[in-house]
Amino acid sequence: MTLKVLRKDGFYGWINLCVMFVFNIVLFCLVMNAFGFCLPFWVNEFGWSRGLISGAQTLNLILAGIAAPMVGIFLMKHGARKAIVIGNIMSTVALLMMAFQTHIWELYLWSGVLMGLGMSIGGMLAMMTVTNNWFIMKRSIALAITMGSMGLNLIIGPALMSLINMVGWRRSFMIIAAISFVLCVLLPGVLIKNKPEDLGQVPDGPVLLKVKLNPGGNPYKALYKTPVDFTAREALRTKTLWLLVAYGTLQFFCINGLMPHQVAFLLDIGISANVAAMATGLLSAVMSISSLGIGLLGLRIQMRSLAVASSAIGIVGFTTLIFSHSLPMVIAYCVILGIGFGIQGIAMGNLFPDYFGRSEFPKIMGYTMPINTIASSLGAPIAGFIRDATGSYIHSFQVFLALCFLAFLCILFAKPPLHPSLKGKVKVEEPEPQLVS
Repeated sequence: MTLKVLRKDGFYGWINLCVMFVFNIVLFCLVMNAFGFCLPFWVNEFGWSRGLISGAQTLNLILAGIAAPMVGIFLMKHGARKAIVIGNIMSTVALLMMAFQTHIWELYLWSGVLMGLGMSIGGMLAMMTVTNNWFIMKRSIALAITMGSMGLNLIIGPALMSLINMVGWRRSFMIIAAISFVLCVLLPGVLIKNKPEDLGQVPDGPVLLKVKLNPGGNPYKALYKTPVDFTAREALRTKTLWLLVAYGTLQFFCINGLMPHQVAFLLDIGISANVAAMATGLLSAVMSISSLGIGLLGLRIQMRSLAVASSAIGIVGFTTLIFSHSLPMVIAYCVILGIGFGIQGIAMGNLFPDYFGRSEFPKIMGYTMPINTIASSLGAPIAGFIRDATGSYIHSFQVFLALCFLAFLCILFAKPPLHPSLKGKVKVEEPEPQLVS
């Protein structure tokens, strides 16, 4: 007897979301945090500078960016499931090898090269492709659910720091590698389905068929979705795409610059290691809650309006961070930046497919990600080198504040593009933000 979720009148998309939720717990709460949590231990044990260590993270992002165009083409030809399995086998091997590193070149090889390529192939783009294939009108809440896993950082962050203190960073990497293999390779390999069409289903499930049969009953009619999908070539010729790329690059530069150094910064200002880990978890938890809230609001309010709000909140958050000298101020900046980062993540995941469609989404993202990842990868080493040179992270955070303001201007002018086939026929208008009854 065939399970209903596998039948043509069923909907497998929610199963995919559950798998991606677990996948992201490992990706965001364990794998990505491990580097930043271990950075102070590597400084003490090996005498490596923060800037030099951060260079491995930069190499990771640069290689991920360089590989992105080929990854986008691979995703369109072979599907996200195969990419997730292959990429995370590479990442798992990298995690395991990092447990045995004794030289800086090994950190660059395993964390920078192998994990950079692995996460490019089987990381964010593959996850977003799965979600984008299965959801259109409900995309904002679907992305919010998958990204909501970051909220568990409030628990997993301190637990990871306790694990490192208890068994050491080497054994911790072995444990993370084992978890990664089970939950990022085996689980997606068995359960992920690439597209609803593979099962004879449609995006958003049977509800989309009802909307097509009764357009007047569409509760999402005020939300802008491009009426004609763009090819990658057509999208690359629009001003809007490059404004979105600039917005994302500036925002991720700031995020990538802050996250690997957050624990080290908190230790610098006298916060204990366990409390620093908890603060990092708080930021991620607020990001998760914010993402879920924005996912729901995204069903009713234009995503660009929410993205503009995220940039404004980010400006306030980095201003608060610059003046943080006590635990209450640390909590304040974690909450504010958590809200801003949470909105920004969901906005970026929605604006590209909203404006350019899903047909060539992996290719469009693959062609633009090199700029985003390579440029934003400079955030971590720049913050590290400034800290090494001045003895403080404050000047780095001042740079991030200025970049947040530029990101605000970019998203403010990133209005929906008109498809070339519609020029002279219709005028594209993004409805004003409003609640839909």
